[in-house]
Amino acid sequence: MPILLVFALIAACLPIEWPHPLIGPEREAALVLSGGAVAAAFGLALALRGWVIRTVRRDPLRRYEAARAYNRWRRVLFFVNLAVAAACVLAFGWGWRVQSELLIFWDGEARLLPFAELAVPLPYFVLLVGGWLVYYDAERALHRVLHLGERPFWSRSAYLLYNLRQFALMVMLPVLLWVAQQALGRYLPDITRTLVYKLGSLAVVPGLILLMPLLMKPLLGLRPMPPGPVRDRFVALARRLEFRCADFLLWPTHGAIANAFITGLLPRVRYVVFTDRILDDLPPDELDAVFGHEVGHARHGHIWLYAGFLALSLSVLAALVLFVEQVIETGTSEEVGRLREALKGFKTWAALPPVVLVTAYLFVVFGALSRWCERQADLFGCRAMSCADPTCTGHDEKTVYATGGRCLCPTGIRTFARALDRVRDLNGLDADEGGRHRLGRAARAVWGWLRAWQHGPMSRRIAYLSDLATRPHDERRFQRRLFALKWVLMLSLLAALVVLGQAVGWRALLEVL
Repeated sequence: MPILLVFALIAACLPIEWPHPLIGPEREAALVLSGGAVAAAFGLALALRGWVIRTVRRDPLRRYEAARAYNRWRRVLFFVNLAVAAACVLAFGWGWRVQSELLIFWDGEARLLPFAELAVPLPYFVLLVGGWLVYYDAERALHRVLHLGERPFWSRSAYLLYNLRQFALMVMLPVLLWVAQQALGRYLPDITRTLVYKLGSLAVVPGLILLMPLLMKPLLGLRPMPPGPVRDRFVALARRLEFRCADFLLWPTHGAIANAFITGLLPRVRYVVFTDRILDDLPPDELDAVFGHEVGHARHGHIWLYAGFLALSLSVLAALVLFVEQVIETGTSEEVGRLREALKGFKTWAALPPVVLVTAYLFVVFGALSRWCERQADLFGCRAMSCADPTCTGHDEKTVYATGGRCLCPTGIRTFARALDRVRDLNGLDADEGGRHRLGRAARAVWGWLRAWQHGPMSRRIAYLSDLATRPHDERRFQRRLFALKWVLMLSLLAALVVLGQAVGWRALLEVL
């Protein structure tokens, strides 16, 4: 869950006066308590690693069971690591120790070192990198029994670099931009107040979106897909679907991931990326359907929609926070006065609620929008493999597929549904079949939504397509509803921004953006 982790790390890097440790002596207690908590979390990772290795050695036939359990517990331990890091900062005094020791004198006063905020979530970074080193042996053991020696696995250093690359791109890049902005505010405050700096800050996000494809290639180790039948088929399919991109890229993962994605707003810097495993393990028709799904994101303008939605949403949320601050600071009623007095003791903590608000908003609203768009891309993946006969019962080598993805047939729908099912199995995802008891089924359902908050659970997506194969006319109703949702959402955000901008003042809003 990269976005959850991004905001958790940003929250840890906020200029908050973190509490002292619960016991003394304070400096020693902060180190001992935090170190003990990290060691305990490491013990859980070692236990999972040992169980996986013993299980596949004793009974290789349990390899799929072991892989599913490993993936499930890795996700659980992700939250455990976050909780441990939060305890280190909030209860064990680690954040306080960082803020009290990593200081220099600047203009006659003690200030936090540039980028020293990154030491506050250091317990999480230690758990993260240490976890990669611990889990390497478990993943290598699973790789050997799942692939039966057909694919070589990473060396330990290459595996570490592979994970570091993903973490740097998906998590650390926005966190570093946030910390850099705070460092500039501490040491060069006059520059941060200029109009040029503020306009430049606003241009960072759209600039990153435009340049992200160029950053992805070196950071993820992407390389052009080699010439051959697969590439030739993608070129022909792109031409039939009236789709343009700069290149098709291969992501070498040594069989770790079966996935594909599209990146880039403009055709000149737009890439479609496939992992090695999805290219090797999906049959041609299902692979073409997956490619059609990625084309669907571009044809329906999802990347542009996400960019506009995020820009408007963050502006509206910033205006809302500023409006609340102005009401509290200038309010004359007795209730507002009491609230103002009560908040004086938590002045530095006032930076935390906006981050929590943005996180919750993105998780709920953006998550819902993303799931709707993902279903729309699923439908285009079906259309990519559909013929002009809405009642067809199967395709063969003589089938003529519709150009531009303009038709939908039951065979095309079933083809993409099979592709989703195969990708789910290749990645070791649970089928969300539920537990024996009602509570177990509810817990599994909630976990499925948390795990797939942007895409929706695979089982739900497959079930929807299975129903659609018998009622293809439902697709038009879905398209109309999503079209209306997009316009209502974007116009509502724009109206909210205008109203709040008038209320707080556009110059004041520009200063906080």
